[in-house]
Amino acid sequence: MKASPSEYRWVISITNIQTHVFVEGDGVVEARNTTTIINICRGVRDDIVNLVEQYESVFGVGPVWVSRVPARLCLAADHTDYWQGFRPELLTMASDSQEMWGVIGARDDGLVSCYSSENGFLEWEEKLGDNMPKGDDWLGWLETIETPPPHWSNYVMGSVKHTQMNMDVKFGFNLYISSSIPPASGASSSSALATTAMFATRLSNGLSTNFDDLVVATAEGEWYCGTRGGMMDHATMLNAETGKILRLCFEPFSVKLIQLPHTFSNHKFMTIFTHPSDKGGDTMLAFNELAVVAREIVPRFLENKWEQKWLDLVETLPEHITPIEIKKRWPQDYEKLCSLYPLVFKNEKFVIRVADRFRFAMREFERSKEMQSILALNDCNPKDVANIMNESWKDAGDLYGIRTEKMDVIAEEAIQISGILGIKVLGAGFGGNLLALVEEKANVSELKKYGVQTCNPGSKASLFDISELMPKLEKYPPIAAVLLCGGVGTRMLKQGLNTHKPLLQINNIPCTKFVISELLNGDLDFSQIIIVVPEDRIEEYETELIGLPVNIITQSKALGTGNAVLCAIDELLSSIKQVYVSFGTQPLVRNLTIKSSLAHHLETGVGFTIPTTIRSDPYAPLLRNAEGVVMGSVETHLNREEMPQFGETNVGGYWVSTSALNDVLITIHSNLYDEEKGVYNTKSGELGFPNEMTRACLELGLGVEGLPIADPEEVVGLKTPENIRDIEQFLGRRSRLSGD
Repeated sequence: MKASPSEYRWVISITNIQTHVFVEGDGVVEARNTTTIINICRGVRDDIVNLVEQYESVFGVGPVWVSRVPARLCLAADHTDYWQGFRPELLTMASDSQEMWGVIGARDDGLVSCYSSENGFLEWEEKLGDNMPKGDDWLGWLETIETPPPHWSNYVMGSVKHTQMNMDVKFGFNLYISSSIPPASGASSSSALATTAMFATRLSNGLSTNFDDLVVATAEGEWYCGTRGGMMDHATMLNAETGKILRLCFEPFSVKLIQLPHTFSNHKFMTIFTHPSDKGGDTMLAFNELAVVAREIVPRFLENKWEQKWLDLVETLPEHITPIEIKKRWPQDYEKLCSLYPLVFKNEKFVIRVADRFRFAMREFERSKEMQSILALNDCNPKDVANIMNESWKDAGDLYGIRTEKMDVIAEEAIQISGILGIKVLGAGFGGNLLALVEEKANVSELKKYGVQTCNPGSKASLFDISELMPKLEKYPPIAAVLLCGGVGTRMLKQGLNTHKPLLQINNIPCTKFVISELLNGDLDFSQIIIVVPEDRIEEYETELIGLPVNIITQSKALGTGNAVLCAIDELLSSIKQVYVSFGTQPLVRNLTIKSSLAHHLETGVGFTIPTTIRSDPYAPLLRNAEGVVMGSVETHLNREEMPQFGETNVGGYWVSTSALNDVLITIHSNLYDEEKGVYNTKSGELGFPNEMTRACLELGLGVEGLPIADPEEVVGLKTPENIRDIEQFLGRRSRLSGD
């Protein structure tokens, strides 16, 4: 589909705007149409507007989620999350300025299609495939396949394939990525991408997005790329809180949040980019060497739980070891190690440093404990934290070998600047970012040539929730609903069907009954629900709607929707102030649309409010002037007007004040009804409701509001039996895309 034209978008006057518009954790967020998101966010969250418009330019209009995943920054205990034999305590935080944004489009097929706004990351597509085994032996399966060539698709497909192995995955997705996390920078843009892809896979398939599950699943999924890293990145991204440092422990996993002391108010963290960290070739080899030492070699030499006696134990470790020596020591494990770490073991003479790697890990562990103690002090001195960072910087070169010559040059230049207190390697090293602790007053202009970003502790990953930007309803007067179930059913009779159209079954429930049930299950408390039916159909409706709290009345002659509403006016309780008018054939109108449009209707105080959508082939186009003010509406069928290719149309539901019904609708009837002929003086001979009310309310100065908050499918009604399949598909898809 083509993206919807910008001239059909207007800023909605939203009241009670919420500042928190993201859901963190496994809260339910329903996919919403791109056009709807753009209309609601325009002028309120223009960053979301720009992002979704970019998605539309690539993939077109459709239901989407918007996700946000922060960069990971590590203060202490880097590279210890994958060590075996002791319980590391990592200190991390999420960046409040470096984030990856994803627009995730739901698909109904098995294709994964991805696009990045970053240069050098070419778009790609891949089918889900049906060759994934089921079970929990993810690592075993990885050993049977070759590591794919380096490509950004691997981080997406790792999450996809891990989910395929463990869950029911039928549907792919479109994914548009825009990120302020520099790639290959040590802030883990790769893990942010893997996390975004895990969101996409689960959301598109109606699966749980519980963050505790996602931490483990995404970390393991990333092994598909050839690494065997830990969970630090993912645990940080999915557990962070603004202004807080995370203490992460593993085996068993736990998270503790540490408030950043007030003494840091005049300080900031800052990243300094050195050069890209190439995750292929020598860097991949080095990273896997570190994992071999941490997971396989040291645990074979030492007993578990060595935290308190590591200084003595380190002397028992070899300084170096080669694969051929490992083969001699542990021949029964050698074949397994070769399959797990092929890059390390393909050269039997490759020199693996052991003792220094162990020294680094244990010194990082001690630095983490010391930093925790410092951060717990009321008079915490940021310089003490900076000193620990500087110690880590030294060991990262001397003991762990993850610094490069260019990193050293830039770090030396930075540390000479007054106000830069501490500096350390960020992430895997071998290039990427340096993390610095800086006084607020420090002049870092000399470093801007390298790429400098301020980044303080930010919040966890989240999903954008459009409902938080929709008008809020705090209180409301007594309300009623009038559902119109008229019509002769000529088209149905021609097909040999005697069932009245509004009683055709949707998911094995009569359509009108389905609509009533949705109203009753929503958040609004309707004092009355009135059903207007033809005289010769009343027994059918009384039978089908038995037991429901509704009042069924008749329209003696099929003279249009306006005449049907007129029949209900005298039935309204005197206490009713506002009336929702819709049809028994509109099962796709969301309760959120009904509720939010009532909130807007009450806030603006107009006589008539029309929830609308922007779509192709609008059945009843709303007319606005250049300023977006409603000037009228058109009924293309009854008024025999030409239907435009694209525009704003009502969704078959309206809010009207009882005063407008009494003052306007009754007057329209009196002016247009021909008593002698028994018809109205209109082109069709019938009295339409929304268009006649719109024109009359505007003429009398009562005001009309059009509110484009609905998705395009909400306008789809039950007109012929052929619509049943479409409506049921929409309902099924909506259920999947809302996590129900």
